[in-house]
Amino acid sequence: MENGSINGIHERGNENKDLTNSYTVTRVDRDAVTRVDVEVCVEESVNIILNGARVASLTITPSNLKEFVYGYLICEGLIRSIDRIESVEINWPDIFVKVPEFDKDDPGLWMEIRSSGCVGVRSSWMSLEGPVKSDISLSKDMIFHSIELINDLAVLWKTTGGTHCTIIFDKMGSLISYAEDMGRHNTIDKAVGKALLDGRDLSGCFMVCTGRMPAGMVAKAYRAGIPVIISNTAPFTTGIELARKLNMTLICFARPPRMQIYSVPERIKDIGTIRENVP
Repeated sequence: MENGSINGIHERGNENKDLTNSYTVTRVDRDAVTRVDVEVCVEESVNIILNGARVASLTITPSNLKEFVYGYLICEGLIRSIDRIESVEINWPDIFVKVPEFDKDDPGLWMEIRSSGCVGVRSSWMSLEGPVKSDISLSKDMIFHSIELINDLAVLWKTTGGTHCTIIFDKMGSLISYAEDMGRHNTIDKAVGKALLDGRDLSGCFMVCTGRMPAGMVAKAYRAGIPVIISNTAPFTTGIELARKLNMTLICFARPPRMQIYSVPERIKDIGTIRENVP
């Protein structure tokens, strides 16, 4: 059992699980056919039990579970501060969390299927208000450098090709936290949980992800207080509309030397004059 204490909160659990399994496969490469051993990501399921009520069941890479649950509760809007958490106990596959005076009547009624097939809390993202107020300003070079770091930090992805990655940087481009997981939503929860447990203020930070950007992903960054989210792949309409509504900067298809800025381009300080109707 793993024991720890943060701000008087005691956690215990067991994360001694393999993250990959080895399989012997038949590889075909042009005219060559060989038998090789490959590593494949482990897929597990966990349940989050909040004050005795199951609020989520998710598929997950079985690592950083404590950080995950802290980040999940923040990013899904179930709590506003990790200081609200009284205790966390991991008894695989259940994660038990106690929060005093939790004001939701029946969390189990709001579970929904997300765009990636995972289950989250029904939401609340449609009712999010209060545009982000941030003076963060980023350069193109900083953005492209941060994207390139994913290839260095995503160790599981390099081994298996089966994970997503999220990295959080401060406004100077220094790394704050990062996480890998089979689920893109989970990577945000884990990275946010790590940063918050480290006492970081995320309002002056930006986030880089490998996943597509629907509203659920943008909402997670917003609830964590992060004003800029960057992806090397595509957005969805809901993600764009929510980012614009909340004054967040959403950048997708960020692959040096190109990127597409879907909202609030003013935070990128060296892109020059924007011309209209350029194909």
